[in-house]
This record gives sequence, C-alpha cells and structure tokens, in this order.
Amino acid sequence: MSPKQPLGFTLIELLVVVPIIAVLAALVLPALAMAKQKGQQTACVNNVRQLTLAVLMYADEHDETLPPTAYNDPNSNEVDWPSLLDPYLGQVAKTHLCPTDRLSHMNSYGLNELAFVDLTDPNPGPLTRLTSFHTPSRTVMEGDVGTEDDFATPRPDTLKLTAPGSILNDEEDARPSIRHSGRCDLGFMDGHEEHWYLWQFYTNQVPTNKWFTM
Repeated sequence: MSPKQPLGFTLIELLVVVPIIAVLAALVLPALAMAKQKGQQTACVNNVRQLTLAVLMYADEHDETLPPTAYNDPNSNEVDWPSLLDPYLGQVAKTHLCPTDRLSHMNSYGLNELAFVDLTDPNPGPLTRLTSFHTPSRTVMEGDVGTEDDFATPRPDTLKLTAPGSILNDEEDARPSIRHSGRCDLGFMDGHEEHWYLWQFYTNQVPTNKWFTM
C-alpha cells in the first residue's frame, strides 16, 4: 500500500504556480477589459443608430418636420425630445443611455442645437424641415453628450449638443462626450453613423460650426 500523498501545494510548487498565475492575469485581464469596452461602444453605436432612425421616422410622420428639443404642453409641463421618440424605439430606457455613461440616469445623447428648435426658448424659430439641409451626410444630427467646456467635467442628463461656436447658456446644453476611447459616437442627418475624435468634427474647424449648420 503506497503512502498517502500530502494534500495541497508544496512551497516549491507555490513558487512556480504564483508567477504563472500573475502572467496569465496580466494577459487576460486587459483583454477582458478591452472586450467589455468594445461591447459597450458597439451598444452605444446601436443606440445612436436607433435614435437617428427614430428622428427620421418622426419627421416622416410629421410632414418632414424634425421634432423640437423641448416644448411645453397645454398644462405647462415641459416635454423633451426623448419622449417624442419613444414611440419609434424598442427598448426605450436602454436606447437613451450609453452603457459607458455612469453618471446619467435618463439620457446620454444630445440633438444638434442648431438644427433642432427648442420651443421653450424665448421667441423660438419655426421647426426645421428635412429639406432645409444642403449636405445631410455632413450635418450632425445627434451624438454622445455630457461635458462642460473642458470636454472633461461631467454634465450628465443633458439633451442638446451645443455647436462649437455656441456657449452653454441652458441647463440642457453640453459639449460632446468622448467616452469611447477618446471618440464620440455621432448620427448624421442622412441616417449614417460615425465614431470620431473631437478634431474631426468639433475643435479647430473652418468654419467653426462646419458640421452643425444646415
């Protein structure tokens, strides 16, 4: 009868195993983090795609007129644009929130403030029609939003993507958020999406509001 083998690891075995585990962790954990980040960015792009389509569907049912960013109902209650698009969306709550946005509770995306009218503003102009856009493929419709002028300080649950040449003069205004590896997910007026750095559409543009004017 053979002697019983001791249970557990010997000191030498532990000294061999621990470094191996450390190496595996160093290889696997960054890969898992990258995969998670990629999945979140894919989900955000899908949200942008659905919201862009919802805007176009809304316009199709409203005589080619875009939704306002906000308006007051007959009871003087403010109604914001996400509510207007809800009938055209599937998973409403998930679509309005970017999975990378940890601070917002209601909305992670903003409409182009120059293209969409806020009817709660003093003396607002008429609602915008789709036919007003000369280059829809080069005009931002909406995208990741939620920062101050420094593009870093959080401004969560905002609703309007302020143009580069405009100031943040409303509690619903915000600058783009580059929460996806330094990039911002954008939807354009022709219905396509992009995944751009700030320098590609927002900073140092000539003219300043190149991607925001109609």
